Amino acid sequence: MTCMNLSSLPEECISHILSLISPTDVIRSSAVSKQLLSASESDTIWVKFLPFDIDLIISESSTTLDQQQLTSKKKLFLHLCRYPLLFNNNTLSFSLDIQSGKKCYMLSASTLVIPRGDTPDCWVWKSDPKSRFPKVIELQWIDITGKIHTKMLSPNTTYGVYFVFKLGIKYPATFEHTSVKLSVLELDEGLPRNDQHHLLRRKTVHKEFYLKTPVESEIFKFTEQFRRHVEAVQLPTERCDGWMEIELERYNVGSGGDGGGDNGSMVLEICMRDVDGLNWKAGLLVQGIELRPLD
Repeated sequence: MTCMNLSSLPEECISHILSLISPTDVIRSSAVSKQLLSASESDTIWVKFLPFDIDLIISESSTTLDQQQLTSKKKLFLHLCRYPLLFNNNTLSFSLDIQSGKKCYMLSASTLVIPRGDTPDCWVWKSDPKSRFPKVIELQWIDITGKIHTKMLSPNTTYGVYFVFKLGIKYPATFEHTSVKLSVLELDEGLPRNDQHHLLRRKTVHKEFYLKTPVESEIFKFTEQFRRHVEAVQLPTERCDGWMEIELERYNVGSGGDGGGDNGSMVLEICMRDVDGLNWKAGLLVQGIELRPLD
């Protein structure tokens, strides 16, 4: 049996083979040889990693792309992985996951529904140099709702839903221990809210979040029971952009996402409410809710 050397194949064949693996594997393969490096630059590969509607997405964005990012599909792909595009008056961001090429979105604080939003003395808009959006919001409680059309998401994908926030240094402890009720609903906006048939999925859970890890002090010593409790609950993690995030839930998109059969009216609704919302707090800076593919 004769084994064929990869180097004996035409570059077009090598590019086709590379297009069947992941974007990160293509990048790694480019370090193997000059031939693989050359083949890995082909638009034939990278166009398959870009969403089919990428031209429409770019045309609707308020972010201007430099022509340098458009000279090849690879450059465009890598740019969209590193630098999100903004939409809807800079209130929604879009990027690509470098592992899979699937779509990522973040709903800014400006898009979130705040029931007590008509009480301006309870919240304030701020700017933050590390936010991808022009504005973030400082809240005294958690009572927010975010919505996104499921057709915008990549099909056949499990998404992680993340709350992206910071705690102000002026009030470091007010949100240290916060119990949050989370509701995730998939609904059809084309039907009346009170029509139970519009509610395809409903998942309500009660999670206890520590938005800041409790610190044991000389004044207050943790009991062993409380220590085990702290270790059992979910804690936030720091992102590379300097913000904190905590995973709220996971959501499975079927084959109807990404334009694949969704009539456009299906919406994913994420609601968060502070169970102890009557107690005054301060210093919670919210950038938004992000959805990222996990597979």
